[in-house]
Amino acid sequence: MQIAAALGLPAAASAESAVTSIEVRQTEDGYIVDLAMWVAVPRELAFEVLVDFEHMASWVPNVRDSRVLKRETNRATIEYEGVVRYGFLTFPFTTVREIEFATPAWIHSKQIGGSMKRQESHIDFAVDGAGTRLAYHVEMVPNAIAAVLLNKRRVEDELREHFDAIAAEILRRKKAIPAASQ
Repeated sequence: MQIAAALGLPAAASAESAVTSIEVRQTEDGYIVDLAMWVAVPRELAFEVLVDFEHMASWVPNVRDSRVLKRETNRATIEYEGVVRYGFLTFPFTTVREIEFATPAWIHSKQIGGSMKRQESHIDFAVDGAGTRLAYHVEMVPNAIAAVLLNKRRVEDELREHFDAIAAEILRRKKAIPAASQ
């Protein structure tokens, strides 16, 4: 997928990914990841896509269902169900997350139930030239089954695929907006 060129990413970015940088660090019991992505859209649009919880299953590769359990002005409780593929094997997962957000600046997510032992993430949205820089930080502790399957490379590949899907959806929605509105 030649998404980087379509996004107008800086030359330092990979030609195969919207992700401009990713660092995966293994901890005693899990992983800490810092990821950056740049997209040539206003930050309000990037933010809008990432809080469209009801439709995530239609564009996030491993999510099969996304249900809003509770929604308030700047907070939501979301349940996701999906499948992680490992070769020909598939492993179902569920996660329930409390999500807080400040339009269009940041989103904070904390798992309150599900397949992982612990997962907490934060995304910052910053205006950067003619686009938006997303800075994503996640700390995760997998359950026993996931711990056997995960390694630094697998975590990096999964997150790169996830954020490339986010970038593709952001661009799809940008194209759907009349030029006079952009």
